[in-house]
Amino acid sequence: MSEPTTTLNHETRTAAGPATQSAPAKPAVAPTAKDSGEDRKLIRNLVALLIVFGAVFLTLYVWGVLSRHPRTDDATARANVVGIAPRVSGQTIRLNVQDNQAVKKGDVLFEIDPEDYRLVLEKAKAELATVDRQLAQAEDTLHRLEPLLPNGFTTPDTVDKARTAVTTLQAQRDGAIASINLEELHLSYCKVIAPFDGRVINLNISAGAHVTAGVAVFSLLDTSKWYVIANFREAEIRHMAPGSEAIVYLSSAPNQRFRGKVQGIGWAVKPEGEVDLPASGVPYVKRELNWVRVAQRFPVRIEVENPDQDLFRMGASAVAIIKGPPPR
Repeated sequence: MSEPTTTLNHETRTAAGPATQSAPAKPAVAPTAKDSGEDRKLIRNLVALLIVFGAVFLTLYVWGVLSRHPRTDDATARANVVGIAPRVSGQTIRLNVQDNQAVKKGDVLFEIDPEDYRLVLEKAKAELATVDRQLAQAEDTLHRLEPLLPNGFTTPDTVDKARTAVTTLQAQRDGAIASINLEELHLSYCKVIAPFDGRVINLNISAGAHVTAGVAVFSLLDTSKWYVIANFREAEIRHMAPGSEAIVYLSSAPNQRFRGKVQGIGWAVKPEGEVDLPASGVPYVKRELNWVRVAQRFPVRIEVENPDQDLFRMGASAVAIIKGPPPR
């Protein structure tokens, strides 16, 4: 009974054997560590090249922009300042302003005691009245003498003296009138008024202080016009000209942009070590080290077209950018 079973099993193994041998399984190819490392190295090299080329391109682009549109942070906001000096001397009786106060053109800043000048004016008027009486009397005398001369009742010398007296008194009257006008002017000078809109700065006196004619009591900042003095390197001057458009930023308001135009470019600065120039003759701009050379800077005046009166202050730090030469 065991032989048929053995034969069947043998036949089964024989029949299944060729089928298994006819379709052998393909082994999977696994990537090696060497191939993976080379791929990563290639990617790193490509990224490094892209970074280098990008940096070079960005550097050239920025260099070109800076060359065509010079910029500097060596700039300050400026405005004109006028010393307020009285035209007459005297004691101040009223001070109508405070330090840093905004004033309008025509506002009375302070007043000087007018009593001395009022008395001098009254004296000049009295002198005029005296001259007028003397002139009237001299003219009356002349009018009485002239009809007597043809009949010989008076001499020509007497008439000439009368005419000379009238002429002299008329000249004295003109002088008295001029004195009155001058004293009225002096009296009006006792009220010192603001010549323009601005802000009072450097006020350090009080009412009662004695002031002298021609000596500034304080200063008035002209806030109607603002400009920026920007010091550019001498190699950058060729990229700008009067009328060039500019952009100005203040350090106190870096997000606010102001328009401007180049009003002028400085033609002279005081050289280092120069001693034969007057102290206030030319501006002094400190040199700076530029690579291996010490580059000189020249002041460029940029007038601001849209200043913000609440942001602009005298001496405030600024950044100036030149947009290019003016259109022709």
